[in-house]
Amino acid sequence: MALHILPRTLQYLEAVARTGSIQAASRSLGIAASAIDRQIIALEESCQTPLFERHARGMRLTAAGETALQMARRWRADEDRLETELRNMRGEQHGTVRLAAMDSMANTILPALIDDFAVRYPKINLAIEIMTPREAGQELENGSIDLAIAFNLPSDRNRHVLWSSPLPFGCVVGRGHPLWGRDGMTLAEAAQHPIAAQSRVLSSREYLDQRYGWLFDPVEPALVTNSLQLLKQVLAQGRLVALSSRLDMLAELQSGTLSFVPLTDKRLRPQSVSVVVDARRMLPRAARLVGEALTLIVPQRLAEVTPAKA
Repeated sequence: MALHILPRTLQYLEAVARTGSIQAASRSLGIAASAIDRQIIALEESCQTPLFERHARGMRLTAAGETALQMARRWRADEDRLETELRNMRGEQHGTVRLAAMDSMANTILPALIDDFAVRYPKINLAIEIMTPREAGQELENGSIDLAIAFNLPSDRNRHVLWSSPLPFGCVVGRGHPLWGRDGMTLAEAAQHPIAAQSRVLSSREYLDQRYGWLFDPVEPALVTNSLQLLKQVLAQGRLVALSSRLDMLAELQSGTLSFVPLTDKRLRPQSVSVVVDARRMLPRAARLVGEALTLIVPQRLAEVTPAKA
């Protein structure tokens, strides 16, 4: 039987925040709307501040409500960890592992991880959230996730790195592009071709802007998008070039839809990809198994699309 130690009031707060209204939370939980409303009002009175803005179309969290919601999420994550540890003590391979990952892994790394665990550890559940590296670092700090696999995470004394690897940049092009089949090229050569770029909210673009912003100034990229899927579809047309890593384009490189041309600039610093946990918290056994699996799956997949050195 699952543990239920999260206070009822915080369960109701979570439900109202998720659904946007008392009535919708009532339908979701199967609890009378009047009971939920009373609990929310009592919590606001205890906090001596409103937790929700009430509008005709629903309810929206205030800053205080956001703080309370974060606490509820940490409490729920700790509830899951406690249940997992108790099952481990009974010799059961069981539990829910909360993982933050990047969008570029959604059609390669993550399906491989899910399939691996479905076969080897069918009683371990995975709760995977797609986040930016900044969001993943924040959620790790808050304790609402167990571990993260992310690009370019800055060093932090509260984080423990289970595995890390450099991710060299290259030019990614589709068949028919003039750069298809090249063994290598410089950034200056790449800049002579129309560029498709990720938007500034994404990790790779932020990294390039900080170090090689001249690529996008004064000439604007032909395409800017926050959708990695759209970017890959456009590159496959063979007219534009993108600066990225092999990990962003794994499936397409494996299928031969896209080609990766290494950049040869000696001072070009690569990105990094890391599997990290919070050093201040004991990692449940189920989460350790996920971390170990990722440290095997990611290098294996990268090796499949990286030519062996002569």
